[in-house]
Amino acid sequence: MTKEFDLLVIGGGSGGLAHAQRAAEYGAKAAVVENGPLGGTCVNVGCVPKKVMWYSAHHAHQIDMAR
Repeated sequence: MTKEFDLLVIGGGSGGLAHAQRAAEYGAKAAVVENGPLGGTCVNVGCVPKKVMWYSAHHAHQIDMAR
């Protein structure tokens, strides 16, 4: 089976997904190729999860210090 696209984005990170979405908004038929979870490293295992854990630890420390 053959598929035709105007744009093929390699990588489903935040940049790749944004690029494909913007192209689609302009009428292009876009496809995203990703071998892992969509969102990329930052969203799934990098910056975002780290910040959630950091803020939780920070708030726990602040509560402990207030006692």
